[in-house]
Amino acid sequence: MRYSREDGCRAWLTYAELPPLKLRALLEDFGSAEAVYDRVVSGRTAEFKSYCNEKQMDRLLRHADKAAMHEMMQIMRSLDIGVMTFEDAIYPIALMDIHDPPPVLFYRGNPDAWNERCLTIVGSRRASPEAIHITEGIAKELSDCGVTIVSGLAFGIDSAAHRGCMEGKSPTVAVCAAGLDHVYPAENQPLVRRILDSGGALLCEFPLGSVAFKWRFPARNRVLSGLSKGVLLMEARIRSGSMTTVQHALDQGREVFAHPGVVGSQWAEGTHQLLREGARYFTSANDVLEDLGWDAEASPTPEQRSALPSLSQGQLLVLTALKGGELSFDQLAERTHMEVSELTGTITILQLLGLIRALPGKCYCAV
Repeated sequence: MRYSREDGCRAWLTYAELPPLKLRALLEDFGSAEAVYDRVVSGRTAEFKSYCNEKQMDRLLRHADKAAMHEMMQIMRSLDIGVMTFEDAIYPIALMDIHDPPPVLFYRGNPDAWNERCLTIVGSRRASPEAIHITEGIAKELSDCGVTIVSGLAFGIDSAAHRGCMEGKSPTVAVCAAGLDHVYPAENQPLVRRILDSGGALLCEFPLGSVAFKWRFPARNRVLSGLSKGVLLMEARIRSGSMTTVQHALDQGREVFAHPGVVGSQWAEGTHQLLREGARYFTSANDVLEDLGWDAEASPTPEQRSALPSLSQGQLLVLTALKGGELSFDQLAERTHMEVSELTGTITILQLLGLIRALPGKCYCAV
């Protein structure tokens, strides 16, 4: 993946770990992450007193020297980590609807994985074997119906949701509570590899090198719910991280579904509480699809999916940018941050594959 200077400055700016609304105001007021970086390295830190406290500015200064910036970009290149903001066509549209969307998001994998048919599945890390089995089955059924399953990469229900989705036709998206250069939990490294190899993606708003501190999980959970049309709670205690995801979903106007779970299980007390309070009852993928008004036959056939060739990261970026409508060559270059020669070659290949079409005036559209 190729990076612009703005990409590097966006990644650097996350080291301040500003609240989302503060970071958004900072980017809007100064116009770009580059403008912030240039002012900080030139010693004009006083301009940021209303945005950053001393600790936050110290973190930015510590990571602003050339050696630190070079190391950060080397890590991003080695793991093919991308960075995006609201300005990018690949930024998840659903997140734009919540109160405090992450102004900067890191990602690994396929930026086409998150779409308008996303559902989040959450539940206990110490889930019962029955709940694990049920979760995998429902996730596969939803995946076969064209639904991307979003979860948090944790043990238990989260891992079962990712595995089940990959058994179906759709990709899965993991929202991480640690930097994308540190898989958490580390034991799920093989699962991460499977997610990426199967066309899925990882998302995170925290800077490179971040570890999974407790306070990061509630922040991560608002992104879990914000990406989706609804949240499916499989099994959870009343006091748990899964219930905070449910609360975020309610605050964001998302649908909340609760599975009845195993009768008498202490791990199902959270779902039972939600059902008493009016959450949508479900026991199958069809229950969820019917409540949402989604067509169960909306997914492509296996033949259609197998006909789509394996695409590079650059090709996926161009296709994703064109999903919103036709764009000129210059607009594509601006949105994908690709060099002219690379973009020209990518467009040529996509035209030969029959995935995009040239229009008058050096414009292009997706087929």
